[in-house]
Order: sequence, then C-alpha cells, then structure tokens
Amino acid sequence: MFIQNLNLINFRSYPALSITFPPQGALLEGLNGAGKTNLLESIHLLCTGRSQRPVSRADMISHGEESAFAEGEFCGTGGGAVTASIGFSRDKKLVMRRGGEEVRSYSDWFGERPVVSFGTDDLELVYGAPETRRKFLDMLICQMDRGYLGTLTKYRRNLACRNALLGKTGDPAQFEVYEHAMAAAGAEVVFRRAEAAGELCAAANDFYACISNGGESITIEYIPKYKYDLTTTSEWQNVYLNSLAERRPRDAELMYTSQGPHRDDLRFLLNGRPAKSYASQGQCRSFALSLKLGSVLLLERHKGDSMIFLIDDAVSELDPERTSRVYPLLEGRGQIFIATPRCQVKLGDGMMRCRVEPGKVIIP
Repeated sequence: MFIQNLNLINFRSYPALSITFPPQGALLEGLNGAGKTNLLESIHLLCTGRSQRPVSRADMISHGEESAFAEGEFCGTGGGAVTASIGFSRDKKLVMRRGGEEVRSYSDWFGERPVVSFGTDDLELVYGAPETRRKFLDMLICQMDRGYLGTLTKYRRNLACRNALLGKTGDPAQFEVYEHAMAAAGAEVVFRRAEAAGELCAAANDFYACISNGGESITIEYIPKYKYDLTTTSEWQNVYLNSLAERRPRDAELMYTSQGPHRDDLRFLLNGRPAKSYASQGQCRSFALSLKLGSVLLLERHKGDSMIFLIDDAVSELDPERTSRVYPLLEGRGQIFIATPRCQVKLGDGMMRCRVEPGKVIIP
C-alpha cells in the first residue's frame, strides 16, 4: 500500500496543495517550522483518521479558516487504487469517504492503510507515562486486527459508565451490567496485548541488535495490574469480575476504577535492567526505534501488505555510527517519508527529493 496523490485544502500551513509521490516515498527537507511535519500529519490522518500528535481536528485547520480537507489516492501492491478523504470543521462536523462512499465509524476506517510513525517524541515510549505505552501497543494491535478496536471500544465505553456510577449509587445491579461487559472485553484486551507484546519483543530485539551492532539486547514485558498466573480468557474474566465487585467501595472513594487493562503497562529492559533508569538517551532512542521497526514487521506478517513510514527527524539524536545502520533497515520495506532539515545519509534512487517552504512543496 502506498499513497500516490495527496490533496490538501486549508490543512495547517497549506491553503492548497496537490502533489504526486512515487511508491518509494519522498525526502522532505526544509527549515524547522516550514511545514514538513504537517505533511506527515495529513498522511497519518488519511490512514488512521487521527493525527500522530496529541491534537484535536480543529488544530489541523488553517488559521482563520472554518474547515479543512485532506484527500489521498492509495494504491495496493497488487494493483488498483482507492481514494480516501476527510473533511472537518471547527463546529465538529466530520465527513469521511472511501471510494466515494461515506464511512460512518472509525472502526470501519481504521486499519486498511497501515502506517507507522517515527518521531522525536518517541522517547516518551521509554520515559513517559504508562498511557503512552498502552496507546502504542493498542494502535499496533488495532492495525493488525480491526476486531480488536471494537473490543477496546466496548471496554472503554463500559468503564466510563461504571465510573459515572461511582459515588452516586451503591446498587449492585446497576454496576453488574457494566462490570460483566468490562470483564468480557477486558479479558480479550489483556490476552491480545500479552500476545502482541511477546511477538514485538522478539522482532524489536533483532532490530536493536542491528542498530547497536549486536552488543546489547532488549526485553519487552506486558505487566497487567492483576498478579495472577492466568492461562485463559475465562479465568481472567472471572478474576476481574470478582475484583470489580470487591473494589466498589474503594473505587467510590477514588471516583475512578483503579484496576484493569486501562491501568496496565509495558516494561522495557536493556540487558536485563530497566531502560528508563539505566540506559543512556541514545540507547533509549535506539530502543524506541526498535519498537517502531518491530511493529512494522508485525504489521507485515499480519496484514500481508507493505507499510507507509512517516519519519519525522527520528534519528537526529543518534550517534553517526548508529544512524548509518538505521536507514538500511527502512529501505525496501514500504513507502518512506522522511522529514528533516537536511539528510546526510544516502537513500535509494527512487525516493523523490522535495524542498518544503511555508505553504508549498518544491520539487527540484
């Protein structure tokens, strides 16, 4: 899968833009603030329905405008093309279309155009809060398995309903409706996450060995809040259901549900020690890059299609020796978009080189 044509209207710094990309991708060079990241954001939006940055849709509308539009023509590796478009306004109107037909839910939109985003904020995967790591793992699984998004949505919806009851009623019957649904969906979420984390560990460790020249190894562990040796989803469902009932009084004091998949985490180890505490920043950035590269490999296995890579100056803080090992791992794996002030590593001949200036993209 690759994007062939991109059209933008009132999207961030682009009043109007129409550009054609080759299957290999493009190198986007320009000063900071020129709009390189905005281009990557538009592609990510068309692939997932969301920005790769923690922003609202209104933030993606050009200053002084009331609406924005993004459209991309995507081609499959086996031939054929489909057009995907998203239009949205400041008053929260949203229209998504695929092949001319309106798409009414994110679950129907998500996962058809696999994308992996690399950025300078990927260090938050190592240093940041558990929520960052959960979001990364959930995004990966959702792209591998579209059914997982529905399960995760069901869990979150019933979690919100349970939280709304806390402190307002003690009626067990009202809680049980939501807790049974939470336990059923939560069991699937936990086991799917644990399975994906195991696959990701093996793949990411191989990539880290390439980046570090084989001198170090990494481990990824999924850490649920419940410390039980459970082997089936039904066992986990029963444990979680009982725990929810037992913790109602305490959760009512806290005014939130204190245990469950929404509180779980991933543990990252470098040579058996916590990466967050013992690894250097360069090692942690290599770790984050390996996580993203590992996710690419998993998507290739499960989707059977090539990826779109969005690389936003993600290797700028690596030492030159490690940097020289990163780019070869990316080439030939899909369509690559690299945004950087200046690229000093030789890339494949098929990559289109662009100069990005405010509001426009210049192809020499």
